[in-house]
Amino acid sequence: MAPPTKKQTAPASQPLAEQLTPPVMVVIGLFVVIVVAAVYFFLGYQPVQESIERERRRQTELEGQQRNANRDLSAYNDDVAELERLRSFAREQQRVLPDNPDIPGFLDAIHRTATENGLSIKLVLPESEVVQQYFVRIPVRVEVNGGYLEIARFFRTIGQQPRVINMENIGLSVPVLSPDGKVRVDARMQATTFRALTSSEQAQQQQTAEQASQQSSAGRPSAAPGGGRGASR
Repeated sequence: MAPPTKKQTAPASQPLAEQLTPPVMVVIGLFVVIVVAAVYFFLGYQPVQESIERERRRQTELEGQQRNANRDLSAYNDDVAELERLRSFAREQQRVLPDNPDIPGFLDAIHRTATENGLSIKLVLPESEVVQQYFVRIPVRVEVNGGYLEIARFFRTIGQQPRVINMENIGLSVPVLSPDGKVRVDARMQATTFRALTSSEQAQQQQTAEQASQQSSAGRPSAAPGGGRGASR
């Protein structure tokens, strides 16, 4: 009978840490660091940077829109100021040269102003309009009676009227002493206001100017042949 054989037992396994050599551990460590860095870059750093870039672009876009809005607002304010200036100019032009002559209102202003200043009205007579190149004159012959101070106040009040009224051809009579002991004179004058030309009057004025220009050109002597030089010898 053969002797029993001894079973060979496998050597006990060593711990993993004891099996890893220092170079292997360095490689593993570097790999872990790279993986962690890659995860941080793709999941943390890159999205944050992309969000920052988007916000920067958005901020730049908003700043551009703000500049455009400020420029548009400035242009709008300039347009509003220019429009108001033109309206003010139009109102002033309408005051100086109204489209409607409003003769009754004009005569009423003269009557009222003379009466309020203590003058006696002797005559208020509208005369024919005088069409000129850029406007129409509306003259009214006026005669009043009163003292020097009342006449001076009348002229001053006329000058304060909203409508432009010129007092022209002023003449004063010899002063006389009235029964109430006051010196009174007759004042004769021409009160003139103005109105704008109508469309037909403007067309007529333009036609007249063109005819005058043509007549002037036709009546102008032509230049002598040869450039105006004297006859050759």
